[in-house]
Amino acid sequence: MKSFRYVLSAVVMLAAPQVYADVNDSITDRRFSIPLGAQGLVMPRADWALNKEQRRSDGKVAYYMMYSEQARTVFSVYIDKTGPCRSADDCLKETLKNPLYKEAQEIKMTDDRQFKVAYFYLDKPQGLAVSQAHVLASAYVDGLWFDIHISQTNKERPDIGGLLELMKTLQLK
Repeated sequence: MKSFRYVLSAVVMLAAPQVYADVNDSITDRRFSIPLGAQGLVMPRADWALNKEQRRSDGKVAYYMMYSEQARTVFSVYIDKTGPCRSADDCLKETLKNPLYKEAQEIKMTDDRQFKVAYFYLDKPQGLAVSQAHVLASAYVDGLWFDIHISQTNKERPDIGGLLELMKTLQLK
């Protein structure tokens, strides 16, 4: 009977669908990826808490959102194997089409290694008595669209400098 359980356990393990780890942590870094992509986005671990993780069942699209209490910053990355763009420029243009950004102020664009970056402010978004600083970055590598969003919200306009510094620590590998 005991050997039957071992055989049954082995059969169940072999027949179970393969599970992929999309968020991998080391002592210093956190890597986000999708099962179908060799590339992933790596960032410092710090005190980032993963608040949301969504993955399409075909494994071609994933979304991760985190919050850092210390930095008072929201970070998200959307990874898409089937995206509507084929270059970092096109991907950033697609991101900026979001109607929530139509009231963006002081929009600036730059390049940062493989990333195309836009940064700007939203004052009183959707009528709220707050200001927001946003950094959006896009990369297109090996058929994968990496759509990154870093933001802070405060009663006064947040300093965008810390968000841009965080952007410099991100790596695709």
